Amino acid sequence: MSLTLNLTKEKGFSKYILPATFDNFTVSNNVTFTYIQAFKEKIGFNKILSSILSFKKAPNAVFQPAEIIDFMIDSVIQGNTRFLHMDQLRYDNAYTEIKGHKVPSEKVCRDLIKAMPESSLEELRLINKTLLSLQSKGTKREVIMNFDDTVCTIFGEQEGASVGYNPRYHGRPSFKEKIGIIANTDELVNVTLEEGKHHTNHGFLDFVKSCEEQLPENWIIKRVRVDRGAFDYDNILYFESKGYEYVMKAKNQAWIRCFIDYVNQREHLYPWTEIDKTFSVNEIYAKMPKWDKARRIVIIRKKLPQPKTGQICMDIDEFKYEYQAIVTNIEYMTPEEIFHEYNQRCDIENKIDELKEGFAFDQNSQRNKFCNEIFLLIKMIAYNLHNWFKRTILPEFMKHHEITTIRRILYSVPGNLVGKGRYRHIRYPNNPFLKTVITYIRKALMVLCLT
Repeated sequence: MSLTLNLTKEKGFSKYILPATFDNFTVSNNVTFTYIQAFKEKIGFNKILSSILSFKKAPNAVFQPAEIIDFMIDSVIQGNTRFLHMDQLRYDNAYTEIKGHKVPSEKVCRDLIKAMPESSLEELRLINKTLLSLQSKGTKREVIMNFDDTVCTIFGEQEGASVGYNPRYHGRPSFKEKIGIIANTDELVNVTLEEGKHHTNHGFLDFVKSCEEQLPENWIIKRVRVDRGAFDYDNILYFESKGYEYVMKAKNQAWIRCFIDYVNQREHLYPWTEIDKTFSVNEIYAKMPKWDKARRIVIIRKKLPQPKTGQICMDIDEFKYEYQAIVTNIEYMTPEEIFHEYNQRCDIENKIDELKEGFAFDQNSQRNKFCNEIFLLIKMIAYNLHNWFKRTILPEFMKHHEITTIRRILYSVPGNLVGKGRYRHIRYPNNPFLKTVITYIRKALMVLCLT
């Protein structure tokens, strides 16, 4: 290559290696947090924390527990879910200006959860209940509860973790988290941190009762949806004693298979109703050996794909269909409606994904189980606070977005926080979409009323 050509290429390349200065103290990707802070001020969030948390640090401490937990909640909402990453907010000038005071370091946060007493677990749950009660505005409401659990794999030596069912990392220790969430509006009522070897039905009724206690007084459980892991006669009896409607998937037990065979052998009495090209439904009233009476069992038949090998396939039911059964006490729905009703429970899987990906529910980085549980409950409060903000303040088309999407299109958009006092404002990029959203948010915050 000639010297002239080489110099020409170097000049063309060097025009992209621009000089940089580091003197801008107003630009930040956390400026949109000011609207979340305004929402917190309007609902009196800091007063809730201060009034419920009984643990206090020394009078000469720079930060009290309510201030530290408030900062941790901000960090979780903004996506800084690891303790080490929380310092990114601490050194963000726009964030500290929005808060109006200094904020704690990540070490202060870790030290707090180590120092908090056992009673703090119930106090954090009470904070969560208070948030839900404020949100309810005293209006009577019938709710549908979805219950499930999820595996949280551990890659260290955390207290309380054990080896149990793990669909991905076989043989690795894990925690189990039970979750109770309200259908359609997605409020998280309660969460527990348990040993990985616990199955879904372990302490299930105790968890259901704790969720009942965590609900605002004016919210009444109308219906529960439960996966097969908690299919148990005692659970059925409890739901019936409380007057709850229940939709519960049955385990693939021998008696369930007998009922399915009985239906298939008497198709003239139990005709199948086709839902689509794949699914059909049927129903039977039957009594399992331990049951005191017959109950409604909706049977789902799924047509299996047949391989196009050119070979003759055996005309045996097991090779053609897959069956599932749903036990319910709802009489006014058709079998097809029961099928669709149970399928709506699957939305909890999406919520669990959001809790893990967006709020780091599966990250349990502290060696002490109590510390991990404290931080998990703080994340639960952060989730419900943001869920309330999202459903009340954000535009309609954003109400079903997960937080990872909202961070990308709104919370993490950089801007300049400029001006002082009444002249303080944010300068965003020239973006019509952003202008529409921010205008809507400001109007919604102005008219927000809790009564």
